[in-house]
Amino acid sequence: MDDSIIDCEAGRRLGCHTFCCRLLVRLYEDERQPSTDGSPAKGCVDKSPDGRCLYLDRNTYGCSIWEKRPRVCREYDCNDDHLLQVAIRQGVKNIAQLSKDSMRIHIPKECCVKVPSRGCAGEPQSEGNG
Repeated sequence: MDDSIIDCEAGRRLGCHTFCCRLLVRLYEDERQPSTDGSPAKGCVDKSPDGRCLYLDRNTYGCSIWEKRPRVCREYDCNDDHLLQVAIRQGVKNIAQLSKDSMRIHIPKECCVKVPSRGCAGEPQSEGNG
């Protein structure tokens, strides 16, 4: 079942280009896999050399573990994240540059692009801009 509140496909059409897949994804304690060598369990999802989530399918730009993705991914709402607004306008070269860009760019709330949310039945439900 798709429990995401955000329609990621609609977001990509707006110019998101998998913004959230570049963020640091911290795992909740109960999601961490125990290590085999006695070291602490890994607390984050691995990244590929391009800085995107290891589980991003590069052909579809969808999540390859969508049904089993971490809770933080399920709960994340990009519409509350200023970085998304900057990413849509500036693009994302890397997360460090995006962070720097976000410090110098002011985007008035009325100019924010909203990624559509899903309705109760999982159907896309557009919120429009602003």
